[in-house]
Amino acid sequence: MKTFIAAGMLLASVGIAGAQEPINRYDIQDMTCNQVQSILRQQGAAILRYPSPNGNGRILYDRYVDSPAVCFAELGHAVQRVVPTKDTNACPTLSCKPGPPECDNGIMGFDMFGCMDDN
Repeated sequence: MKTFIAAGMLLASVGIAGAQEPINRYDIQDMTCNQVQSILRQQGAAILRYPSPNGNGRILYDRYVDSPAVCFAELGHAVQRVVPTKDTNACPTLSCKPGPPECDNGIMGFDMFGCMDDN
């Protein structure tokens, strides 16, 4: 139990330190999925902007992260999301939601740090 608490405190301190750094923004419609995932791996988090998939001309954006631990350190949870890139309409990513996971009874689609989401 003490190990779990110590690990949580370490993750929280890493998340707090990372939250103070500026976050980069990227227009991803001309990037491949590998390029987007590489940015997230290198930077830990980024704002990704892309045209709405329904073609209405709106630009959508959100903060995406490399690891569920980023969300956990911010007292939130990770949800799996997809974003459209140059080479696919469903590039897998993660984003954070505040608070504990709201999954179906914690049985399916849930682990310690995140849950599945339909976007």
